[in-house]
Amino acid sequence: MKIIITGLFCIYFSFQFNSSSAQVCANTANIFSFTFQAKKYEIIKEKKSWVDAAACAVLRGGYLAQINSKTEQDSIYNQIKNKAGISSSYTTVNDGGGIAYVWIGATDKKTEGMWLWDGNNDNSGVNFWNGQGNAGTGTGAIVNGAFVNWGGKSNGAAKEPDNYLSNQNAAGIALASWPYGIAGEWNDIDMANTLYYVIEYDSSSTTGFNNLSNPKSDVCIYPNPATKTLSISSHQTNNRISAIEVYNTVGTLAKKETEISDTSISLDVTEINTGIYFVNIQFENGDVLTRKVTLFR
Repeated sequence: MKIIITGLFCIYFSFQFNSSSAQVCANTANIFSFTFQAKKYEIIKEKKSWVDAAACAVLRGGYLAQINSKTEQDSIYNQIKNKAGISSSYTTVNDGGGIAYVWIGATDKKTEGMWLWDGNNDNSGVNFWNGQGNAGTGTGAIVNGAFVNWGGKSNGAAKEPDNYLSNQNAAGIALASWPYGIAGEWNDIDMANTLYYVIEYDSSSTTGFNNLSNPKSDVCIYPNPATKTLSISSHQTNNRISAIEVYNTVGTLAKKETEISDTSISLDVTEINTGIYFVNIQFENGDVLTRKVTLFR
């Protein structure tokens, strides 16, 4: 991409979006893709902590997988076990029964015991479970009829999550049996464990980082670096900007604007700390563009 900035004007050149930042967070050789019910998924066969996995998911235009039904659970597990070429012993999680897991987007890091689907790590999401299973306090309960697959469910009652050692704030899909569950069920484990992970996208047409239907679209972000205001404009008059999200380099949401429905927006960044950020630009047709910016004071 080549953009020349003169004063308050952007001069555009046709360009193909560069996905090098996405390749840094996930090498294409280690990505296995599949679709389920008009959505695309990627299994990333690179070991990351839950926070770093969520950050990579955001950079690629998605989020750690949110599992809402048995059919979705079965599809994802089948791809992990039978299609993606992942050994059931590729790693060992000591606080999870000594077996291997794959990260999904479930976490209770914001409020202990309140489990959310928060695969983009913005501290918000659908609350699907509260409390601990029978191997903990035993007070856990499903919220609003949500689908859950905690360890022990196959035997009639969930034993997980149990917050073992008081430090288990993210969930993974087990690849083997452990004392409280069987392969395919979920377990809460320490989010500092480094595991493979599953990214979910909102449609099967999403190709990941910097996906746009028209690769020569004119999008300008200026000034960059910015101090007080970040201006974002697009010449896609038939495909307006719908939302803007600003994430820091570890995937934490710093600012969000929704219901924009315009071709340009002036974003106040005065309350965001100095540093490097990734700006997700969401369009009304579902496309997502991510650009890196620098903010300073």
